[in-house]
Amino acid sequence: MSESEKRTPISVYLTPRASMILRDYNEGSCYGSTSRTVEEIILAFDTTYKTVKNTLATLTSQFKDKSTMTDQDKLSFFLIFFSNLTNIDNAISRLEPASHRA
Repeated sequence: MSESEKRTPISVYLTPRASMILRDYNEGSCYGSTSRTVEEIILAFDTTYKTVKNTLATLTSQFKDKSTMTDQDKLSFFLIFFSNLTNIDNAISRLEPASHRA
């Protein structure tokens, strides 16, 4: 196992609500271990956080000096927004709470 692949043990104490939510995601996502579910949640959060921050920065810089939006601006806004929602959906696609399974 390479140095970058070594696991780091960490103890975490959760509130009862957080514990129930984690259990729900663990069961719904069908991972073999809670550790893997936690890792996926952390990675998904990181990607989502960065996507939201980058989207806000992009939209702010692109439309900051505009008091009204042209049809082209509206289309650009929609495409940026839709693209980033798709990226977020991809980041969380492996996580599914058991309560949402049919």
